[in-house]
Amino acid sequence: MTLNGLKNIPDTDLWQLAREGNVHAYGELYERHWEALYEAAFWRLYDKDAAKDIVQEVFIYCWRKREQIAINESVAAYLRAAVRFKVLNYLKSEDAREKYRLLAGRELPQITHSTEESMAGADLRASYRRELERLPEKMREVFIDSRDHGLSIQQIAEKRSISPQTVKNQLSGALKKLREGLGNFFIE
Repeated sequence: MTLNGLKNIPDTDLWQLAREGNVHAYGELYERHWEALYEAAFWRLYDKDAAKDIVQEVFIYCWRKREQIAINESVAAYLRAAVRFKVLNYLKSEDAREKYRLLAGRELPQITHSTEESMAGADLRASYRRELERLPEKMREVFIDSRDHGLSIQQIAEKRSISPQTVKNQLSGALKKLREGLGNFFIE
């Protein structure tokens, strides 16, 4: 199939071809979606380099995991949800926190979501909550302390009276279980 022949193929069909290893089909998906994904990341971050990196990381991740990722409805919605999730993780990082403290005075743009995107986000949140509840209690508590409360490994260790290595092991185990449980969604 020629590159020009891919232009009229729907995204879901291109994704199926990409899952089978068709690099050209994946390239076509990239060409169709990278710019909108970059803009979505940029307007949340105000950082061109970080936005580019996030979009690239999403596409690399999706290519590497293509055989496990089943997208039946909307490739665009899946990619937007993956970028949003990656942006949220970036914003939770220490480096990003400092940048955004400096940008705090700047007015942030109003962000709107399509119905399709909102549904994909709702599905992701529901799946995430369900998988989070399946974690063993101690592991879940450590994960919530880290991700939802923003505590450092040392702070969690002190709060829970456990070693920092145990905290790291619990976080690593939680991420592994969440990745396995979420399957079609993106978590890093």
